[in-house]
Amino acid sequence: MQNKTFYLESYGCSLNQAGGGAIAGLLKSRGYSRVESPEKASLILMNSCAVKTKTEHKMVRRLKELTAVSKELKSTLVVCGCLPKVNADALKDVSKNAILVGPSLDELASALGMDSPDSVLAVKEVSFSEFISIIPIAEGCLGKCAYCAVKNARGELKSHSPELIEAKFLEAVSQGKEIWITAQDSGCYGFDIETSLPELIQKLLALTNKKFRLRVGMMNPNHLEKFYGEYIALFDDPRLYKFFHIPIQSGSNRVLNAMNRQYSAKTALALCRKIRADIPKASIATDIIVGFPGESEEDFGETLDFVREIQPDVINVSKFGARPNTAAFFMKDQIHGGVMNKRSRVLLDLQGKASLARHMLFVGTEQEIFVSEQGSKGNFVGRTGGYKAVVVEQNLLGEFAVVKIDRAFATYSTGTVL
Repeated sequence: MQNKTFYLESYGCSLNQAGGGAIAGLLKSRGYSRVESPEKASLILMNSCAVKTKTEHKMVRRLKELTAVSKELKSTLVVCGCLPKVNADALKDVSKNAILVGPSLDELASALGMDSPDSVLAVKEVSFSEFISIIPIAEGCLGKCAYCAVKNARGELKSHSPELIEAKFLEAVSQGKEIWITAQDSGCYGFDIETSLPELIQKLLALTNKKFRLRVGMMNPNHLEKFYGEYIALFDDPRLYKFFHIPIQSGSNRVLNAMNRQYSAKTALALCRKIRADIPKASIATDIIVGFPGESEEDFGETLDFVREIQPDVINVSKFGARPNTAAFFMKDQIHGGVMNKRSRVLLDLQGKASLARHMLFVGTEQEIFVSEQGSKGNFVGRTGGYKAVVVEQNLLGEFAVVKIDRAFATYSTGTVL
């Protein structure tokens, strides 16, 4: 085993993936070389996720495996990311010697005896993709959702300065053609430093005339409502993906109140109606929790009504799992697993039909795509201006292409390059 080598696994959301890239960049700047196997590393890192109970179980199983490798080779083992702040005991139970730190790069650097960087954006990160760069614009959020353990890990909103983001953005544009800006809640960016998400995006789009694609991450309805008009005007620029990730979580006001979400079902529905009217072919992604404590059949029916009307292009469906040190952990009227499974199946079936209908709108049309991923069957995946996935046979990675949409499926379309 070589000296100063590291092995890194990153899990979870795009913000955590960006964190993994910063960790790799920090270690490389301190003289470490990256290896592709934990057996070859003097330093093993697991950049963990804690958003769901199911995810936590996966993390714990993987930690057991990495602990065995670390013991045998006497390498240093670090668990970072959200899970050490959410449920450290679960990690300590399976790995007595692992170093546990949160998602803070400063905390990791300190634990490893390194000088801390001035900012996570000051680190030359190692991206997970040659063609996609992820730029974190903030840490933490302004919410106090009853089910969320991530707030315990990432804390209150701390927005990065526009100047740091602009410098990172120009660096990313010079290296690739797709950039994601991300945060725990992108919608509240700048509220703590007297600016806003629309102001930031307007500045980024004005920095260069180069051709690229920019994807904006999740934003909660109560924040989007505040600047909707200003934000929607930005989509006149074709470089901004017409993509909205708006987590409604439930279509029931009663459930939203129990979740301590800061908006009503009416507000979320009105926003999605506006988007469908203003940009009919934009993609709307949402997150929905089924089986939140006390969710009745009537509550679930209201969620189904929401989905039937809006027809989200993507739904991330989660079955409720009580997370440690959250208000929902202590709530009564926990829903039986069988009921949650049934509701999840109903919702996923409805989602499949809605998504297929949205993809069908584009069959026979010509679309410009940016190809950024390799497919699972030797093909390649690009994204339209509305962030719809299109599979093509030609290797056009890192390139723009015009395609004719041939066929539609629930999660993607196929296209012929023109």
